[in-house]
Amino acid sequence: MKAERHNFSIALLLILVMVGCVSCQSTKETRVSLLDLSPAARATLEKVTAGGTIEKIDREIERGRVVYDAEASVGGKHVEYLIAESDGEVLGTETEIPFSQLPESVRVAAEKYFGTSTGLKAMKGVEYGETHFEIEAARNGKTTEMTFDPLGKTVK
Repeated sequence: MKAERHNFSIALLLILVMVGCVSCQSTKETRVSLLDLSPAARATLEKVTAGGTIEKIDREIERGRVVYDAEASVGGKHVEYLIAESDGEVLGTETEIPFSQLPESVRVAAEKYFGTSTGLKAMKGVEYGETHFEIEAARNGKTTEMTFDPLGKTVK
């Protein structure tokens, strides 16, 4: 009886480890090159970054589908695109905006979080139809990023 319980415990542990590994893979980012993208995703990324420079591309699984998170410099601004592997659909974008163009609620929340309004870098993102604002700055000696919804509440 004791041996059976021990074997059952080991089997259960192995199953849990395997399930954990599968879930780890589903959120793992893998750095890829433009040539690694599906033809549809590559065509979209080349179109939206025309005249710019692609800085990095990560392959990820989000919401059960393979996507590419690409960062680029276009027109002198940092932009990010979330592109579906299957059909090249742009699922999201993030673009630099001046801090002064943030909604007042986001400016207030960011100033409270970072303790200043100086040196804050702002990006406006729209992913899966939802708007968010990423603010990056030094905090406690380290570069930190915080994401807010349009009402100034933290997200993620």
